[in-house]
Amino acid sequence: MLTGGGVQNRDTLISGLSELDRTHILDRCSQRTVAPRTVIVSQGSGGRDMFIVVSGSLKVSVLSDEGKEISFVVLRADDYFGELSMIDGRRRSATVTAIEKTELLVLSHTEYQKLLNEHPHTATLFLTRMLLALANRLRATDELYQDSVFLDVSARLAKFLLNAGATGQGPNPEPVKLDIQLSQYELGTLINASRESVNKQLRDWEEQDIIELEKGKIILLNPESLKLIAEGM
Repeated sequence: MLTGGGVQNRDTLISGLSELDRTHILDRCSQRTVAPRTVIVSQGSGGRDMFIVVSGSLKVSVLSDEGKEISFVVLRADDYFGELSMIDGRRRSATVTAIEKTELLVLSHTEYQKLLNEHPHTATLFLTRMLLALANRLRATDELYQDSVFLDVSARLAKFLLNAGATGQGPNPEPVKLDIQLSQYELGTLINASRESVNKQLRDWEEQDIIELEKGKIILLNPESLKLIAEGM
């Protein structure tokens, strides 16, 4: 689910499938629009729906026994969540909250069972893709753990910002405005740092013309400098 400080790899479930297989799956999905800050699923709750993100962004987080929030990933278009509960029926392992207005496709356990009965080939392909994606998520979780142990706050934050969006192409790429809007508290939960340390680092980078802060958005003015910081140089 994670890579490089909290941005998920684009492990899409239905892109690459045949048009017929995609149609079988999409016909079983309903659509849902959620407002910013809406909680879609809560840690420990029941429910067997899974969700595919059409547009917008969401964060995945958990609360520790001490009440500390830790965020794992930012989900964007073509990402998905809730597949484990759909498969095994166990309670939700994390809370998923919309960061902005978000469009979702919803596939219930009941509809998946109908898909399995009526189109077993499609359902098997769909499940296989989920299992392969879970393997990738486990590898990425290992990477996130290693980052939290071996990288300092500035390196973790630089890595997150670089992974949060494309950094442009060519010898003179345009400045990149990240397409997600996260508070400094939320950034801290994603890189295991305090809001204060995130604020200080962002302000330092702004003074060095590495980034620009604009109405809650972050513009990457000098991605090459961030790459060096992320590499601990």
